Amino acid sequence: MSGNAWLLLLAAAFGAWAVVEAVWYATRFTSDPVARYADSRIVRVDVPPPETDQAHGLPVTVAFQDPSTGQELTLRTADGKNGALYAAWEGRPVWVRFPSGEPSHFRVQGSPFSRGQELAGAWWAAVLCAAVLLVRFTTVQHHSYGWALLGFGDGLTVLVACACVSAIRWRGRRRALLDGAPTVPAEVVCLMREAHLNEEITTYTYTAVITFTTEEGLTVMAIGPGGLTHYDDLPLGTRLSVRYSPENPAAFDFATPCDSDPYGTLTAWIVGTIAWGAIVTSAGLHALL
Repeated sequence: MSGNAWLLLLAAAFGAWAVVEAVWYATRFTSDPVARYADSRIVRVDVPPPETDQAHGLPVTVAFQDPSTGQELTLRTADGKNGALYAAWEGRPVWVRFPSGEPSHFRVQGSPFSRGQELAGAWWAAVLCAAVLLVRFTTVQHHSYGWALLGFGDGLTVLVACACVSAIRWRGRRRALLDGAPTVPAEVVCLMREAHLNEEITTYTYTAVITFTTEEGLTVMAIGPGGLTHYDDLPLGTRLSVRYSPENPAAFDFATPCDSDPYGTLTAWIVGTIAWGAIVTSAGLHALL
């Protein structure tokens, strides 16, 4: 199979992915609009098992009402299949969404759902499909590789830059919430372990789960410092200092040494994006000249 045929096959795969995501959203959720149920709340928070993946969040039990039947439901999240919460306390209001007639397939989130979030997969698949088609049809003519680099490379740079800007705004809002926030003691109650297989060698990283009590009397359980390489880096019972937002205790931060460089990853992405944009632009212009 020729290179052009492979590109068309890849574009078709991305296009099919975009269509499936869009149709799935339209058929399952537009008939039952995303809504916040006033009585949706957390009624129980459990300590996660040590082998739980951090991405699965905290195991919680939520209570909500099915608006189509009026039935009161109390359901437990399981292995990330029902969404993930990284901070929880009994009585915390949450947002749930589920297909009509299938409340057991609910998903829970700490903030309102948006159509942009639901269609993110379809959007990225469509962008990748368009990028592959751009490379395919701009490599037909002489010097077209330069246009492909400029179109695909710089287009990807713009998308990543937009993501970085969104992350910067989110961090700014979070920082505003934590300015002048009260500080309370916290305790490590669990360590979540994640396995990494590298060249037949299994290594583990650990993520701490902590609890703290706010000045308002709420007992909050939250997933805290991650990326620990040794189990004893933050053993059970370790006492920490946490500052939190009284408006939303899910927004919290750690005192040194746990909060070493909260902007390090974002800075690396910004530098990498600038470097990538400069490289593909230079390569594209060089191919055209």
